[in-house]
Amino acid sequence: MEESFKLSDSKIPADDSRIVDSSNVSVTVMAASVTATARLKKDYCKLLKEPVPYVRAAPLQENILEWHYIIFGAPNTPYEGGVYHGKLVFPSDFPFKPPSIYMITPSGRFQVNTRLCLSISDFHPDTWNPAWTVSTIITGLLSFMNDSAPTLGSITSSDAEKKILARRSKAFNLKDRVFCSLFPDVVEEIRKELSDANSAEEATLKEEEERLLRQHFSAAEPSSGLSSLVSNLIVIAGVVVLAFAVPHLRRRGVLQGALAKIVLLSRDYTLDLCVSNVLTKMSFLRKYLLGGMVVCVICTMVIVYNCTCDNSKGWIEFSQAQIAPAAPMEILPETFILIMIMSSPNESAIRAVVRDTWLRLSQKGPSVVQHRFPIGIKGLRRFSNFSETTRLHLEEENQIHGDIVFLDNVEDVYTNLALKTLRTMEYAYQNFRFEYILKVGGSSSFYFPVDSDSFVRLGAIIKALKDIQHPRLYWGFLDGRAKPIRKGKWRETDWILCDRYLPYQLGGGYVLSFELVRFLAMNARLFKLYKNEDVSVGAWLAGLDIKYIHDPRFDTEWKSRGCNNEYLITHKKSAADMEKLYSNLVNLRVLCDKEFRIRDSYVYDWSGLPSECCHRKNGTNIP
Repeated sequence: MEESFKLSDSKIPADDSRIVDSSNVSVTVMAASVTATARLKKDYCKLLKEPVPYVRAAPLQENILEWHYIIFGAPNTPYEGGVYHGKLVFPSDFPFKPPSIYMITPSGRFQVNTRLCLSISDFHPDTWNPAWTVSTIITGLLSFMNDSAPTLGSITSSDAEKKILARRSKAFNLKDRVFCSLFPDVVEEIRKELSDANSAEEATLKEEEERLLRQHFSAAEPSSGLSSLVSNLIVIAGVVVLAFAVPHLRRRGVLQGALAKIVLLSRDYTLDLCVSNVLTKMSFLRKYLLGGMVVCVICTMVIVYNCTCDNSKGWIEFSQAQIAPAAPMEILPETFILIMIMSSPNESAIRAVVRDTWLRLSQKGPSVVQHRFPIGIKGLRRFSNFSETTRLHLEEENQIHGDIVFLDNVEDVYTNLALKTLRTMEYAYQNFRFEYILKVGGSSSFYFPVDSDSFVRLGAIIKALKDIQHPRLYWGFLDGRAKPIRKGKWRETDWILCDRYLPYQLGGGYVLSFELVRFLAMNARLFKLYKNEDVSVGAWLAGLDIKYIHDPRFDTEWKSRGCNNEYLITHKKSAADMEKLYSNLVNLRVLCDKEFRIRDSYVYDWSGLPSECCHRKNGTNIP
């Protein structure tokens, strides 16, 4: 099947992906043969008369070779309630050749906008039966969706994740122009359902808000009543004391005057002494009464203030906390994907080629993609082959491009590649706010520079990443059966966890989400470093609740598997190779002018032990 894509006027493709959503990229195919047209019309009539349960399908009006389908999540499955949109692209000589099958809506079972390797798809023309109809194809697809067998384009997700995606699927589909035009009745039902759900949610939130307010006031009223009662009792007691004290003091004043007259008249010393004692006791009583009155007044004021103001004071403090401005924080540059291209001091030529080739494959701004070249420079002055001129050249290069990261505490040697990767993650976390990080390359060092690196189809990576969108993503070419190396420069003398490496994404290139990078950066001092940086990352992340995605489109093994137009990243490419691949994408709109295979690939088998995961016998059509 021949395909041509509408690109921008620029010679540099903004997105070189061949696996695209039909809603935003036009695909022109060869005209359908008479046989294919007649057969597809017949299949469509059959679908209308004999609908397949949980499935809808219809061709585009302008192209009968492109069909779009809907799968409704079956009851008692994690997909229940979900609506999943995809497409079938038939060859011009259908039914003698099988169609390509794509899933567009995220489901947790299949990668989106990716050709699926199924026994009914174009990956297996040898098993295709021309008698199979469109109904047969979508029925088989429904069966594969409810299964868990691994295949190219499949992913593993928990039931909880699939249920979340099922709830989000309807709103996701409303953004697709083709979906809305082909299935207007379904669109109307979805919009009504979402509107009802939003209204119900708003009512629930309002009811909850009212309940919280009632709860607050009901809790505040008893306290307020008790405080009023106590304060009133104390005030009343004070008034009573004053009522008794005033007449008593009056009588005391009369008595004191009479006694004074008696003393003046009698002039008796003994009587004078008795009268003085009486007056002293009366003076003490006066002081006692005055002290009690003062204490009464003070206690009344304290209790009234605390009991009547505590609740309002709490609300005032809460309100102030809500409106108080947050502490000033450092504003970091934000980007969707941050690319860290591992480099060494003497690789200026490779860096120049990377800047002039695949880094130009996306015209997105810094809010979408940014890149850096981490270089370890610790101890470089001690060596004669690193002159001051080299250092000046590095600084000059960074002044021009502004994309070099100098890792002062890392010596750029083979044995420090894991440390270099860890320090790179720390730098990224401390200096950027990103959603994903793409780590590329990493096999070279100052002592052993390698004149090769990875080539990245940047536009395709960005698009695929936006389709995946997982907060704990670990995406690449996964290996779970590798044995520890015991000889040579990569030997792992400290690996004691088990007799095989823990599953890890191969180091030619892999993607980590921000959450995982933050985990690595914040716990860096606790990690044990191994010789192989990709093995180290896999060990550090083992045990976390992360999303492993094995993607054969990552040609990131120690040796390239060849050239395939499906590749997203291809490793071990020289400067000349990268320039050639870039020229192919610009001029031919494909990665390879001629596809070839050096070694087979595999689809990761999640159903067995990790040591049985990766048999290279899954068919020659796997990239």
